[in-house]
Amino acid sequence: MKCEECRELLIAYHKGELEEEQRVAVEAHLAQCVACQTEAEGARDLLATLEQAEEPPIHRIANTIIEKAIEKRASDVHIRPLAERLEVHYRIDGVLSHILTVPSYVTEPLAARLRQMAEVPVTKTDVPQDGRLHVRHEDRDYDLRVSFVPAAAGTSVVMRILDPSGVMLSLDDVGMNDEIREQFEDLLHRPNGVVVVTGPTGSGKTTTLYAVLRSLVRPEIAVFSVEDPVEYQIDGMTQVPVNREAGVSIASAMRHVLRQDPDVIMLGEMRDTETLNLCATAALTGHLVLTTLHTNDSVHAIHRLVDVGLERFLIADTLIGVLAQRLVRKIHLDCGTLHEVTDTQRQWLKRAGVAEPPNTLTRGMGCAECRNTGHRGRTTIQELLIIDEELRQMIGGDADMRDIELAAARKLTPMRHDAAQKVLAGEVDIEEAMRVTAFVPEYD
Repeated sequence: MKCEECRELLIAYHKGELEEEQRVAVEAHLAQCVACQTEAEGARDLLATLEQAEEPPIHRIANTIIEKAIEKRASDVHIRPLAERLEVHYRIDGVLSHILTVPSYVTEPLAARLRQMAEVPVTKTDVPQDGRLHVRHEDRDYDLRVSFVPAAAGTSVVMRILDPSGVMLSLDDVGMNDEIREQFEDLLHRPNGVVVVTGPTGSGKTTTLYAVLRSLVRPEIAVFSVEDPVEYQIDGMTQVPVNREAGVSIASAMRHVLRQDPDVIMLGEMRDTETLNLCATAALTGHLVLTTLHTNDSVHAIHRLVDVGLERFLIADTLIGVLAQRLVRKIHLDCGTLHEVTDTQRQWLKRAGVAEPPNTLTRGMGCAECRNTGHRGRTTIQELLIIDEELRQMIGGDADMRDIELAAARKLTPMRHDAAQKVLAGEVDIEEAMRVTAFVPEYD
């Protein structure tokens, strides 16, 4: 018997599921192969872990972690193994909160149970894995994307909770103000061009794009998307998932979608020169393309497109607008109260375009319902750059990139202005607005 054959049979051997002839052959091989003896010890340990994973307490822990995360409106669950304990954290309104600590011996049985639920191989514990599981809670369906990564103290598990209500949001629901909404909808009614939604990871770009797609879907136009993966399904459009194992990359999916006579194409993210050029080609051939990019603000998106490898003349010919955004926590109004505006806050408001800052503003005091944070829910702060003829000439010509950025900055209302308006409306705490906009570039 060869080692490969023995290793494939070890789990069945320890479970007592082999025929007599196979069992004898495995035992004979183990008697003279040190490597497979070590493999057999690992198989025994894995089998013990899987048996623990089937025990009711592990089932209850796994189910409770997921159910409580949904109830607390968490977007992510972090199951973090440490040397002497296992910690569970929920990301709620963008901030991680410690929720639960359990003994370290729970680490691997819990990871094994979650692997079973996510339908990934339970024996491949030494390599990163990605899976997906479906749960139903209080008459609503939820999908969870699950990532397993082997770490020094055990398996690290992170689950992204995909709330189906997220796909039902409109542009009003995501916090888009009236001025930006009017300009943005004008871009969406153009027959062709590239519209980019930009911001760092976790800034709500995908949610905004889904809200855009819902506003565009109607019987007389063909709307397609290329997504990696498809997070939410939208009725009335064709969503194409990336499947690298089957040879369907982002680029190949885009090429096939272009043969499907689309009017509007949403690409989850422009990641490389090839996808950038495909987006530009689609726009040049009469399609409206919606996509995302990772930059700090709308102005820097132009530079980023050049850095990734798109020719400047193609940017000039195809890019029509860039929407940049961040997510900010909203004040929990049930525990809201007035506070005096400090000198630092007053200066920030003036820099954000408020000529006469008020003396008092609203903030959340904190209560049991908002976990004493003073915040509940999130909204967006945004800025919109429209590529006009002057910018188009500068981008397509030989203008210095810094001059292009300064010219672009003069043509938009900065994100701080939107944040300040939400502060004045009593929707966002000024400290939260200052924190989120601290790293947004200024162009003076």
